[in-house]
Amino acid sequence: MRILELKQQVYEDWYRRHWYNQSVCSPTDPTRDEMFKRELRTYGDLRSKSTWVKALARFSALNSREACLDACNLILYDFNFTPDRWDYEFRHQVVEEFLMLPGSLKLIKLGLEQLFSDTFTQEERSQANGFFELVHEHSGATRRIATESIGQFCLNSSATAG
Repeated sequence: MRILELKQQVYEDWYRRHWYNQSVCSPTDPTRDEMFKRELRTYGDLRSKSTWVKALARFSALNSREACLDACNLILYDFNFTPDRWDYEFRHQVVEEFLMLPGSLKLIKLGLEQLFSDTFTQEERSQANGFFELVHEHSGATRRIATESIGQFCLNSSATAG
C-alpha cells in the first residue's frame, strides 16, 4: 500500500473509532485535524511509515473490538484476511494489536466456539480460511503465547468438529 493510501486509511479508522465513542468534533471543526495529528504522534514520527502502520493496527484492532456484536464475526470477517483485502499486508500487526487488548483472546475463543458449534456448517467454517491461514503463519518458532493459544484451540476444535 502506498503511503498516501495508508495515511487516508489511518485517518478513516481514527475517525471511525472516535465516532463510535462519540468524541469527534464536526467535520468543519478546525481542531479535528490537530486532534488527529496529536494522537498519531504518540505512535512515532509522522514522517515514518512505521508510525502510520502502528496507528493503523491499533485503530483497526480497537474498531474491531468496539464494533464486535458477535464474536464469530471476528473470525469470519474482521480477521479473515485474504490476499485480495486492502489490509492483508498489515494482518499480523492488526491481530497482534488486538491480542494486546484485555479480554481479546477470550473473544476470539468464543468466536471459534461459535464457529465450531452445530449452528455453522463445514462450508461456513471454511469461509474463515484467511483467519486459519493467519494462525498457521504464526505457528513458527517466533509465535506469541496468545496466537499459540488460538492455534491450539483451532487444532482441538477442528479435531472434535470432524
